[in-house]
Amino acid sequence: MFEAKIDASTLRACVETITAIVDEGKLRITEEGLKLRAVDPANVAMISFVLQRDAFDDFQFSVESEGDTEIEIGMDFMKLIGILGIGGREDVELKLDENAQKLYTRMGSLDYTLSLLDPSSLRKEPKVPELEFPAKVIIETEEFRRTIRAAEKIGENIVLGVDGEEFYMEAEGEMDKLRLGLGKEQLIDLTPETVSSLYSLEYISSMSKGISHVENITLNLGKNYPLQMDFALAEGKVKVSYLLAPRIESE
Repeated sequence: MFEAKIDASTLRACVETITAIVDEGKLRITEEGLKLRAVDPANVAMISFVLQRDAFDDFQFSVESEGDTEIEIGMDFMKLIGILGIGGREDVELKLDENAQKLYTRMGSLDYTLSLLDPSSLRKEPKVPELEFPAKVIIETEEFRRTIRAAEKIGENIVLGVDGEEFYMEAEGEMDKLRLGLGKEQLIDLTPETVSSLYSLEYISSMSKGISHVENITLNLGKNYPLQMDFALAEGKVKVSYLLAPRIESE
């Protein structure tokens, strides 16, 4: 059994962070809240998502069988974000009918029944690789997003790197080049190092849309290494981590 009530803007922001990476996935409901870990169809990007129960105004959870600790459902997040867009700013009431594979949502006077996906038809939950990142950068989200928007006009890839006490982002096209350089004093935090990696702008751009509701993000970097982007929503009650594989340039 699962019934809950949550602020619509909080839930909408959560779903937007998920749809930046995947359209559907296995959502695990536990006593602690909601969890999701999923990889995009091309196996290039991954999301780890936790929505803690104290982010809800009301949260009721129980399992039918002894020994069970969670309920797993298959969710089409694109459908859910569409529903939330219709509902406006009303609080969202959620009620799961596990037997009928339906999620009932209520926003004010609007009721919507969302058919769930068969979890067995979805991709298995990926394992989180054990990575040690030599460099960490904490940057204001809008500075990062503004640079990504500019880089999209230049080329298809972007370099993120740290050179000593400077963090930089570079994009280069056939004719034009863009570079953002920020010293340690212009950032919230930085681990001095010498590393850089090349990433797909298409994926970085999608991720930047998923972080539009947060003030700052943490970038974990290495040399020709995956990018791990960490951030929180709802006063730290929602924790999200994106992982993006690097593009390795051929010699």
